Amino acid sequence: MERLTKRLWTASVAGLAFSFALSLNAAVYTFNPSDGNADPDDIWDLDHYKYFTWGVKNFSVPQNQVITKAVLTFSNINNWTAAENNGTNWLNVWLMDRALVQGNYVAGSGPDGSLKMYSDNQGIADAFATWQPSIAKTKIGVYTDYNGGPSGDVINLVYDFSPMLIGKLTTYIANGNNFALGFDPDCHYWNDGVRFEVTTSVISVPDQSMTLALMGLGLAGLIGFRRKFRS
Repeated sequence: MERLTKRLWTASVAGLAFSFALSLNAAVYTFNPSDGNADPDDIWDLDHYKYFTWGVKNFSVPQNQVITKAVLTFSNINNWTAAENNGTNWLNVWLMDRALVQGNYVAGSGPDGSLKMYSDNQGIADAFATWQPSIAKTKIGVYTDYNGGPSGDVINLVYDFSPMLIGKLTTYIANGNNFALGFDPDCHYWNDGVRFEVTTSVISVPDQSMTLALMGLGLAGLIGFRRKFRS
């Protein structure tokens, strides 16, 4: 029992040192679908007669870093009416290797990309399910709002990427230093802006002095525990 306790303390201290070093080397990249001029942050309020691609180019994960977090947020999203929630009027959200038209990309701040609008006349449940088979893509999620309308709920819709999605994003970025997001709303989803945040971190060995200090704290705690255990 005592030997097991020692191992647990050592693992905890090592994990703390690793987490501390990781946080010191984290960087957050924020993307908004706007070039600061004509392209709206709210993606034209996600009109149900349209579907959209948002392409980002000239972005690469810094050398010796990995993506550790990715979060897509729709601020204050609300279906324009609850009457159209019939089980198919959803917001379909996709991650893609790239957008259809490379020339559609623009260098915005950050480096944000530009939007492209397509028309489906609300006739396809999910336009991206069969859209451009040659472009690799992964479904992020599906959202529907059964409490829409002027008096309905207004929420922040947040997709915190799973490890699988982070892996896909990493692969897509590595294939040409670009990626894209796709949105197919089959109802009209008002919102106050869409934001995508990518966090990268350096995987490095913690500073030796910091590691020794943390190990010292761990050993002090272990000694105290052993004394209590023996008593």
